[in-house]
Amino acid sequence: MTADETPARGGDDPRSPLSLTFLGTGNFHAPGRYWNSFLVDGHILVEPSPAVLPNLRRAGVDPRAIDVIFISHFHADHTFGWPFLLLSYLGVDRRDRDLWVVGPPGVRAYLETMLRAGAIDHIVAAMRTQNGGFPLRYVEVSGDAQQAGSVPFCAVRVEHDPALECFGYLIERAGRTLGYTGDARFGDGVRRIAAGADVLVADCNEAEPRTPVHMSLADIRTLRAEFPALPIVLTHLGPDVDAAGLPGVLVPNDLETITL
Repeated sequence: MTADETPARGGDDPRSPLSLTFLGTGNFHAPGRYWNSFLVDGHILVEPSPAVLPNLRRAGVDPRAIDVIFISHFHADHTFGWPFLLLSYLGVDRRDRDLWVVGPPGVRAYLETMLRAGAIDHIVAAMRTQNGGFPLRYVEVSGDAQQAGSVPFCAVRVEHDPALECFGYLIERAGRTLGYTGDARFGDGVRRIAAGADVLVADCNEAEPRTPVHMSLADIRTLRAEFPALPIVLTHLGPDVDAAGLPGVLVPNDLETITL
């Protein structure tokens, strides 16, 4: 999935479109929006945000439709929906097939620690024993081409919180590649993701550059200039983000589905 391998982009692309359902589009402070989280083609979940389970239901999506979960980094707004989702899979939304969870090194230990912190690790263990559970497959990212179930992907390291390992993704679906920056400041990692993508979902935390660990509309303008044919969808939004006047840049609403 290098820039040289990226297919031609454009509105007349004959390949299958990508369907993106945004369960939330807000940043950490949730300014009138739920936390950033979205579905790709109805069965890939990107970021199990704190509101992921109720918003799946609001969007009319059966949680059991999800086959793969991608986590970009371990901040709370990207991960704290995990205990609720896991319990639903062991109870009311009982599943019996593999669930793949992709994330930074240590993803399994981190999510298991979250269960203990929430005082539900014993409940999860009992429900697994009682109900038989389901195969839970963890994939730690390597930066090379990898696969989770039927989904090929490549993780790309990005600059965000220097205390954490943070990644964006290039995710292949039906002959197309979705790029996702995760939370990131503008830099080489973001450019690499954009160069390999047919559609880019990008962090845009604010209109004016104030926070050095996120992108702003100024960065999106630079991306637009460097990749003029690339459809860009903004997420992790602050209340002042307005992409009016930027061609090919979309700002979705919570629970909205965009097909590109």
